Amino acid sequence: MREGDKPISCTSCGSCHSQSPRSIQPPLFLGIDGGGTGTEACLVDAQGTVLGRGRGGPSNINYVTEDVLVKSLATAARHCLDCGGISMNDIAGACLALAGAGGDNPRRIRHAVSSLFGDRPFIIVEDTYSALAAAHGGRDGIVVIAGTGSNCLGMRDGKYSSAGGYGALLGDEGSAYSIALKGLRKVMRAFDGRERPTVLTDLFLKGTGLENPRDFIGLTLEMDRTSIAALSRHVFRAADDLRDSGAMSILRNEARKLGELVSAVARGLGLASPEVAARGGCFQSATYFAALQDELASSFPGAKLFHSARPASEGAAILARARDWFLKGTGSK
Repeated sequence: MREGDKPISCTSCGSCHSQSPRSIQPPLFLGIDGGGTGTEACLVDAQGTVLGRGRGGPSNINYVTEDVLVKSLATAARHCLDCGGISMNDIAGACLALAGAGGDNPRRIRHAVSSLFGDRPFIIVEDTYSALAAAHGGRDGIVVIAGTGSNCLGMRDGKYSSAGGYGALLGDEGSAYSIALKGLRKVMRAFDGRERPTVLTDLFLKGTGLENPRDFIGLTLEMDRTSIAALSRHVFRAADDLRDSGAMSILRNEARKLGELVSAVARGLGLASPEVAARGGCFQSATYFAALQDELASSFPGAKLFHSARPASEGAAILARARDWFLKGTGSK
């Protein structure tokens, strides 16, 4: 920083201190990570120093319209760039790491957001890639994600392997969505008398303001995937705070399914003792994290499971900085 340049308190995101625009040295890179709940952006320089952050709305193209997608990305990017006092024309490249960016969706996403980036180069990847890069800093390892949905990705020597990530109908094992459904179904079975009464009944009823389990029929029909996933908090509370055996059984079974994802990726990469980063809101539950630890210990005695706290948007920025290397590793263009 040159003499006279002072850090500027960011008035855009309120959570960072950007440098004086005169002291910011190119090249600059923009990383954006987005999913069903929200979108985060991160601006870094060539050394990886974070210069700004921003937030926007949901951006999973499987569950939002293209207009909502563009608005969410634009909001996050604008707030982020405002932190650094620069415009989109000042960045050297960007990476959009988005949930739902598999199959043919990258083509749809690129068409929808191309005007946002102008002639600036950008790549589009699934959000697991940014989560992996953030957790391991570009080194070998695995990340397992359990948020609204679930997914797993690993890398070894620049080669990638994945498992899961097929959405609510075909996958999302071990996710908040799946856990919430298991809890609701347990409540309905108890209501019928097919199972013993469960504390989940009171938790779900009080949490939704309903009086009768039958009312869950109409409620869930009106709810989207993200709203249903949010109900998983009642299962986590029953397991973590009340030590309810039924809720703990749900979490153990769901953790087993996450363990299967990790095992498939580890075998595909030939990792005998993988370092596995746990990412997503589900792992705020100590019971759930411990259950996955137990699953991995039985399959990979030398495996290490740890919480990944680094923002995934920083992982996206890492990929933006290493664009050519990353594309080579994934076989993308």
